[in-house]
Amino acid sequence: MNEELMKTVKLFLLWSFLYFAVGIIGVFLGHICKSEEIMKWTLALGYLLISIVYFGKHYVDLSFGRIERRMVWPAVGMSVLVAVANLFVSFFVVSMLDIYLFMEESESLNKSDPNLFLGIAGILHSCIIIPIVEEIGFRGIFLAGLLKSRCRPWLAILITAIVFALFHMSFVKIISTLGFGIIIGWLYWRTGSIIPGIIIHIVNNSLCIVFAFIDLSIESLAIWWVILVVCLSSLAYGVWWFWKEV
Repeated sequence: MNEELMKTVKLFLLWSFLYFAVGIIGVFLGHICKSEEIMKWTLALGYLLISIVYFGKHYVDLSFGRIERRMVWPAVGMSVLVAVANLFVSFFVVSMLDIYLFMEESESLNKSDPNLFLGIAGILHSCIIIPIVEEIGFRGIFLAGLLKSRCRPWLAILITAIVFALFHMSFVKIISTLGFGIIIGWLYWRTGSIIPGIIIHIVNNSLCIVFAFIDLSIESLAIWWVILVVCLSSLAYGVWWFWKEV
């Protein structure tokens, strides 16, 4: 194991330990104090502190990488397009794979209280800080380190995406997070920046929370196919844009 890979493994294991430690502490304090707000603020501030430390120690590069200055705002717009398109494609794929094969798990996920994501702390934690801290760990540290250690790009992206999917510890989520991880991983390899991934992650999490309060059930399969074609086209265009312009 070369020196760069050893450094990557150590930094990622430390990040993983801190990530889970904050989660355990947040849940514990929330349970002891019988307060969801205390739990949400503990999680938000804990993950924010991890992000600040990793950026402050320059373990992760927070720059636009190979994205030229004149292309920054178009890149932001394309990141949003990719996020929205990918989310709807994921919804469709999960439905077509008959996710109810995991009926018990699906029901438990559907019963989760969406109010946990509300309030200043809930929104900060779920929509902003979690996307940032996860992109630091998976793309900024793990994927970047694999690429620096001369791992083949396709293999580094795939390994990172698999670990990212398994990290969410849910058969239901693995189906969507694997593809999500591959797309964001490819964007990191292409741009040399975690910023597109952070934007996509923020939009994805925000829309998921919004959709938790909206009934998206569509009975017509034809409408779903139209949505799929539009979203796949948008996703392909977004990827092509990053390939062409960066």
